[in-house]
Amino acid sequence: MRGVASIPPSLIDIQKSKKILFAIFTRYGDSVIDMVVIKEFIERYPDKEYLILCPRQMHPYVVEFLNDIECVAFNKRNFFEMFKVLRLIVTRNFDIGFNPWSNGLDSSFFISFCNKFQFYKDFDKPIIINHYDVVRKYLKLDEKTWKVNRFKLKSNYNKILICPQSTDSNRNLPSNLLDKLISNFGNKYKDPEIVIASSNQNDFRNGCDKFVFKKTKESSEEFIRLMKENSLVVCADSGPLHIASAMKKDLLVFMRSTDPKIVINSGTFVIIDNV
Repeated sequence: MRGVASIPPSLIDIQKSKKILFAIFTRYGDSVIDMVVIKEFIERYPDKEYLILCPRQMHPYVVEFLNDIECVAFNKRNFFEMFKVLRLIVTRNFDIGFNPWSNGLDSSFFISFCNKFQFYKDFDKPIIINHYDVVRKYLKLDEKTWKVNRFKLKSNYNKILICPQSTDSNRNLPSNLLDKLISNFGNKYKDPEIVIASSNQNDFRNGCDKFVFKKTKESSEEFIRLMKENSLVVCADSGPLHIASAMKKDLLVFMRSTDPKIVINSGTFVIIDNV
């Protein structure tokens, strides 16, 4: 890490800037939150030149949610790829750099070559604040009054995607709840096609298709396709929650230990159930 300190841009700096760099190297769900809010940022400032840096497995999500924005996806552990990216950043001379949700030194390193930048690790943020509003505050966008749009489940769903796993095992859907959901869906919706997406073999059930998460670009592309194909998404407090929300899917979320006001984006159409 270069021996530099944040040079935070002001709102006027952002308004006057021409080139902005985003370095997104953080957890799966947080990266999707970043993209949703970055889209709001770009809609506010559409006439700037943007570049997003991210790992290869997140590139399909950038394409999906920010399809017109230039993105460089690479392996930060590969010296030659790192050198090429660094040369690109220096050559392009970006006015401002942001690394939302990224506390690591790697993302800080990339944005430190911009004329002005604010390391997220140094960002003074409230202890309790909605995850999307954290990014809005960091990017100097207006925070939103939190509300969700509740809806009723449809009379029939042919395809249902269940994502029972979270990076925090305390948020996973319990095994007995998973079994109950599968049974109830089978009875209520006349044996729909159910897919369970997880990296934990214990989550898979006989009679349900399975999708195994992997940290690859191909796995991300396949999961996006799967998300689009299924009409109802059921999940824990996890990355798939944020993907389904961004895709405006019918969404049933089970919260075990998290306040929905902290993790769910304002305006999401969702049914929230506490376990």
